[in-house]
Amino acid sequence: MRANRRVPARSSLPLLVASGIFAAGLLPATARADECAPAHGLSGCIDADNLWPHAGGGPFLAVGSTATAPSAKASFGLVASYLSRPVGLRASSPDPGGTIIHVLDNMVDATFLWSLGLTDRLEVTIAAPVTLYQDGAGFADVLGTDTTLQRSVLRDTRLGAAFAIVPPPRRGPIDGFSLAARAELGLPTGDETVFASAGTVTFVPSVAAAYQLDRLQIAAEVGARLRGSSRLANAEVGSQLLGALGAAYDVLPGRWLTASAEVFALGTLAEQPAGSAALVPMEWIVSATSAPLLAGDFSMSAGGGGAIPVASEGTLTAPRFRFNLALRYAPAGRDADADGVLDRDDQCPSAAEDRDGFQDGDGCPEGDNDGDRIPDGRDQCRDEPETIDGFQDGDGCPDADDDNDGVPDDTDSCRNAAEDRDGFQDSDGCPEDDNDGDGIKDERDTCPNGAEDVDGFRDSDGCPDPDNDIDQVPDASDRCPDELEDRDGFQDGDGCPERDNDEDGVADAADACPTTAETIDGTADADGCPEPNGKALPRWSGDQVTVDGLARFPAGSARVPPALASQIGMMAQLLRGRMPLDVVIVEAYPDRAGDVSARAVELAGARASAVKEILAGAGIPADRITAAAGDPSATRAPGAPQIEMTATRARRPEAPPRPPDASSSTTGEKKLR
Repeated sequence: MRANRRVPARSSLPLLVASGIFAAGLLPATARADECAPAHGLSGCIDADNLWPHAGGGPFLAVGSTATAPSAKASFGLVASYLSRPVGLRASSPDPGGTIIHVLDNMVDATFLWSLGLTDRLEVTIAAPVTLYQDGAGFADVLGTDTTLQRSVLRDTRLGAAFAIVPPPRRGPIDGFSLAARAELGLPTGDETVFASAGTVTFVPSVAAAYQLDRLQIAAEVGARLRGSSRLANAEVGSQLLGALGAAYDVLPGRWLTASAEVFALGTLAEQPAGSAALVPMEWIVSATSAPLLAGDFSMSAGGGGAIPVASEGTLTAPRFRFNLALRYAPAGRDADADGVLDRDDQCPSAAEDRDGFQDGDGCPEGDNDGDRIPDGRDQCRDEPETIDGFQDGDGCPDADDDNDGVPDDTDSCRNAAEDRDGFQDSDGCPEDDNDGDGIKDERDTCPNGAEDVDGFRDSDGCPDPDNDIDQVPDASDRCPDELEDRDGFQDGDGCPERDNDEDGVADAADACPTTAETIDGTADADGCPEPNGKALPRWSGDQVTVDGLARFPAGSARVPPALASQIGMMAQLLRGRMPLDVVIVEAYPDRAGDVSARAVELAGARASAVKEILAGAGIPADRITAAAGDPSATRAPGAPQIEMTATRARRPEAPPRPPDASSSTTGEKKLR
């Protein structure tokens, strides 16, 4: 019988058979003082799983990481492996080559990993492996017993420490070389009978190195597993030299997929029995790792591999093939952009936080803190959004009162035109350049809050003039708003001055009888008083002024005789009583009625002009007198007067309409600026 490894069949088979028979005969009667050195030479004090994963992260299973846990940070991990036929013995059989007994046929191991950073470069570690399930022939078929293989067992726990001699950079680019030293102590806590323990303390020093170049990582680890020896048939298992080499490549960015390949080998230092080949179990492993969460701190790996044959037969503890599954949480403390926010918390791991007091914990540079589309580099109020309203929008500061008039923009109807603060509608924010809406700007309006009454009287000062002529008759009811009422007790309520109350042509100022009309008869007509029993010669007949017995012009002449001149003077006095006059029409006729000759028409015109001259001299405005020849073809009675005079009094204005009340004024209306 022999361990499943390459040895000459002739020299070993008799020895193995004899050993098995001897052991089978002695086992029931002999009490073994040392479980790891049984008399039959079949020791179970061998660790059948050569893969000892380390705490921490990384894409490899056999090659330890050069990174350690940050100070006061812990990492956790679980690595599970399925191994096929890791331990076999060749026994004699009718087959010339013998029969391989699969002592361990299938095995499922799980290793629980833990580490704690004491400093940023030093950590302590624990690895607690267990066998969850195993099956196989065990030693029963060799020793001829009915002892069954225990299905699940504890394995040797390992305590250790790691120190990053050249730690991988935690800040900035990760490219470069890193180096770490590791020391572990394996405690014989496992079952020594079922290939779960070395049966002695195992000291494991090692050094791991790695080089990162962009998305490619090359890593290696060398060390030793120093422990006592155990004999399994013709194989001496003891201290071993360790060597591992791996390469990994980030296939997908963001750590979504990393592919890795690694090989590791254990060169046994213990001297092998004569005729036995060197014991060097060697394996290869390929894996796929995904770590998109927490910036790579949490990773999931799946892979598989198998033994690398170095002999014609499989090497002891080198499984035919294995499958691995790993879940690891290992905080790396990486800060790729060196902004003080760890990548796992950094929403922008490749862009440095701008450290301006605004959302500095997210790791992202906020080029526009307040989101007003004005870069912080030129935003004078980087934490307050600009009010985009067309007013100083380039400075980045909110302008709550664009025109600085004390009225907030949200209630300011004219946010870009300052309120004039004159006590008139000051809360709307609009300047009222004409408060009273009278068309006169407030800057030159003497009465800015009182509308001008546009009536032709001092309309440019902006003040309403309710009594233009200051005669105590309001313009609203004053028929002569620009003429002072004479206040003489005669029609004083109409606002018009009555300069000749009795209309006798004698002004009240000189009229001894201002309320009693003069009898205009040529006798004392200037005193304004009627003469007893007197009879006025000129009189009004409608609009026509007539005189009984009107004197005539000399034949063929336009000269006004004295009698006619006197009568015309009296007619003028009668006209003055109705001043002001609108028009006075004087028509004169030739000597003969119906005379249409040019000479007659010319004579008539000359006579009319002579009468006009006398009227003008008597105080009748010449511009109101129209003198012309009468129609010579008109039918006139014999002896008809040679002068016809018609006059119309100037119409006095009606009382003007009252201005609108202040309540209906439109001065409060505004135009939006």
